[in-house]
Formats: sequence, C-alpha cells, structure tokens
Amino acid sequence: MTLVAGSQDPDSSGARITRLEQEDAPAELPQGMEMPLGLLSLEATLATGRSSQTFSLYVDPALGVNGYWARDSAGHWVNLSSAPYGGKVAHEGGRLRLDFEIADGGPFDADGLANGVITAPGAAARMPLSLMGQTPDAAGGLWF
Repeated sequence: MTLVAGSQDPDSSGARITRLEQEDAPAELPQGMEMPLGLLSLEATLATGRSSQTFSLYVDPALGVNGYWARDSAGHWVNLSSAPYGGKVAHEGGRLRLDFEIADGGPFDADGLANGVITAPGAAARMPLSLMGQTPDAAGGLWF
C-alpha cells in the first residue's frame, strides 16, 4: 500500500504525511465490513492556507476493497472514496486508487481541531452495499 497527499490535486503541494501506522481492525465493526489491512492511522501537516487535504491510497485490487472507510465524529462509518464525499475509486497502474479528502477540524479529523494537522484513522475496506447504498465508482457495475 502507498499513501500520497495531493496526487489528484496539484494545488495542494506542500502537505506532508508525517505518520502512517497500520493497526488491528477495531473489534466493533458494522455487520459485513472487512478490513484486510486493518486500521490505518495517518497524520499530515497541511500546506499554509489550506483547510483540507486530498489523499490517494494505492492498494492491491486482489484485496477486494470498495472504498476508504472512516468514522465520523458521531461514530458512523462512511466511504470517503464515494462520490457523495467527493472521493472516487479508480484503477491506475495495476493498483486500485482510493481518493478521499479530509477537512482540518472536520468530522473525520480525529483531533477535531482546525490546527493545520489532520489526524485520521480509516481503512481500505469492503462493505456490502445495500440497494439503498451507493454504486461503486470502479468498473464492475451495481452491487446487489
């Protein structure tokens, strides 16, 4: 796996990933959610004047993940790589690219402070989507 800040947003240059740790998946997950890589905790310092940062996580498509999932401040797991959250899933160079954005001090910044540093646990995960869910952005059609 590879994590890159601003790969799809050239104007965000100057951001720096200062920490990326792989941890065990939390014991309490939504029914059907699988985290083949466990939980990823990242920390990034934003470029001056920025209030959010885009990230791209590159993973092996054989993992079968369908997004980058994070818990919001209310404890709900959401797919940040989905269109409603401004993200996307794409294939690039034989790997799966999970694009997502996190706002400094926003609901997915674990410290909750707009302080120029994003601290964000999340996971490349697979979650079966219901008929009410979103369709995947990657090729493969609808999930039933």
